[in-house]
Amino acid sequence: MILKPYNYSMGLLAVLVAGTTAKNLCDSLNRDMPVNRQINNISTLMAGIVGFLVVGVDSIKGGFSSGYMGSKGLLTAFLVAFFVCNVYKFCVKRNITIHMPEEVPPNISQTFADVIPFGVSILLLALFDIAFRHFVGMCFAESVIEFFKPLFTAADGYLGLAIIYGAMSLFWFVGIQGPSIVEPAVSAIYYVNIANNLELFQAGKHAANILTPGCQQFVATLGGTGATLVVTLMFAFMAKSKELRAVGKASSIPVLFGVNEPILFGAPLILNPIFFIPFIVAPILNVWMFKAFVDILGMNSFMYILPWTTPAPLGIVLGCGIHCYQYYLQY
Repeated sequence: MILKPYNYSMGLLAVLVAGTTAKNLCDSLNRDMPVNRQINNISTLMAGIVGFLVVGVDSIKGGFSSGYMGSKGLLTAFLVAFFVCNVYKFCVKRNITIHMPEEVPPNISQTFADVIPFGVSILLLALFDIAFRHFVGMCFAESVIEFFKPLFTAADGYLGLAIIYGAMSLFWFVGIQGPSIVEPAVSAIYYVNIANNLELFQAGKHAANILTPGCQQFVATLGGTGATLVVTLMFAFMAKSKELRAVGKASSIPVLFGVNEPILFGAPLILNPIFFIPFIVAPILNVWMFKAFVDILGMNSFMYILPWTTPAPLGIVLGCGIHCYQYYLQY
């Protein structure tokens, strides 16, 4: 009962992403298209969903498998959306559509105009799916995961984690929103890992994948990028400067919810050479310590996705499953 809403939301994530990505990419492409030759974004949305189901879902008796309709199919969803939108662009730009007389209402004529690009997109993906399954022996979505498994493993190591979370802090230190730069490169890995962790836990196994949204939000960026939760409280109660105490007190509540811009720019920590090393190193050490708890002490990693504004200490407990803290008691 509890998992049903999760399975019907996160379990369909790739299907939804295929459609919405196709729609938004279509809107972007339309900016460079003539006014009288615009691509129908609703049609691309539907083509993205159908195209993803064609190449990313296995048929089973009485229906189809949902194994890659969730976060495991995200990479395939992005590729399908990109392919579909470019097929539409090719057809519409060259006027390869069905034309209706001017007397026909616009909504009816638009439906006929979308028939050819929609049909070509799905036909090409269907032919690709047949050929791919014949030569590779699995669906495209599964093969993508298999291909990137070495990358996922490397990213979950100590060096990979240091590079990812060190880069986030480094970008923020020079004034660029670090997570917005790094997250797109690892977001697919995030959601694949957290889905795998939940599956492992439900199977009675150890959920050991580190690189997850919760690891970033509640471990690496404890109190915001740079792991500034403790330093903010130190400013508020230990600083000799009245100005820094005031900044610390004003920042102490927001930083509990992961919002640390007041102290980043108010202290400031940004471009402050005194804080360069701790700002970069603290998130890395936090993640390494968390990985040690998971790898050495056997604690489960993050299995659930929580709002990023959840207070970090609470986010760790809830995101990893409250019961997993039995490991702390054992050791």
